[in-house]
Amino acid sequence: MKNSYIITKSIYRTFAEQIAAKMEGLHYLSGVFSVADGDVVHRLELSIIIYREAGSGEVVDLSDVWWDCYTIERQSDGEPRLKINDFDFALLYKALMGR
Repeated sequence: MKNSYIITKSIYRTFAEQIAAKMEGLHYLSGVFSVADGDVVHRLELSIIIYREAGSGEVVDLSDVWWDCYTIERQSDGEPRLKINDFDFALLYKALMGR
């Protein structure tokens, strides 16, 4: 996407760490996660279904129910500006399942 903010691997990893910390023992998770990077904040609103192995409880798959990721950049005048980003749930999925 032209003029969109690029979500880096580091941001995906940070989101994945935050989400994984909240997933313990759950089969459904809904929450808001954010990553700050200087004057930029990435905010992810997410609902996922967590599939677990029956015996061990190990996470075997995830399914996104709904998500919205947006980027807010603070302007020089102090006002926040919403920016388009290139968030991809498949990349977050890889970061979560690769843990």
